[in-house]
Amino acid sequence: MTHLVVKEVIPEFVGELSDFPFHAIDDRVVKELRAAWTQYPVLRFRNVPIGDAEQVAFTRALGPVSYPVKQSRGKHEKFPEILVISNKGSGDLGDGEVTWHTDMWYIERPPSAAILRAVELPAAGGNTYFSNMYAAFTSLPDALKKRLRGLSIHHQSVLDTYDTVRLGKESPSSSDFASWPGVDHPIVRRHADSGKPCLYLGSVRAYQSIPGMKQQEAKELLDELWQRATDRADVWYQEWKPGDMLLWDNRCLMHRRDAFDRGSIRLMHRTTVEGERPLAAL
Repeated sequence: MTHLVVKEVIPEFVGELSDFPFHAIDDRVVKELRAAWTQYPVLRFRNVPIGDAEQVAFTRALGPVSYPVKQSRGKHEKFPEILVISNKGSGDLGDGEVTWHTDMWYIERPPSAAILRAVELPAAGGNTYFSNMYAAFTSLPDALKKRLRGLSIHHQSVLDTYDTVRLGKESPSSSDFASWPGVDHPIVRRHADSGKPCLYLGSVRAYQSIPGMKQQEAKELLDELWQRATDRADVWYQEWKPGDMLLWDNRCLMHRRDAFDRGSIRLMHRTTVEGERPLAAL
């Protein structure tokens, strides 16, 4: 019986799996995979010999699939579980920088896992960066950790990262974005699998608020947290190579993407696994 072998890239952050048995995923393999993923929130697979159907099957092995937003942009012609991320055709996202975020942070139950597979890559650029929110929380001064106890962020669900009104939403009628439709999630969440606390900041910081706190005070606090979470020496980035696939934990990481040459093509297929409502750790 062959067991999964994980090469450590960064302790407690990034691991790499080679020769993963994509065509023979059984309960033992899933158990070992989940254990590795709990230890390394980013797992990289190199030279994956799979297509779209196998990616969907791999995703389902980790849990129920979280379907992309129902929209024409990014829709896969055959597999509704897949979000097509591309700068050409009907793909979702262009060729510009994508700023720091967690996926689907503005819904009640954001995805737990994201799987991103490279289909076609530009010659340069389009790298994906990750920041470890376990480490970001651990590094906070004790006084700041204490201040965060019981605090949540109101994540509005009206405008996306491009200040565009989301599908099915109405343009804001008030400049008070704290009153906009959305969801409140704790600033410090307890990870459902590891049990460890981590920062949970979401995205679109310009429209974030903290319930029960004056907006200027909230802005100053959130600015400090965002800076501490993303301006870090231990941010790791994936320089994509043909055949690469990443599995990352959407609950305890933030990620961003570099821009790349608009004359080239970057085609990626993403699937996600359903998550749980974030619960406060403090």
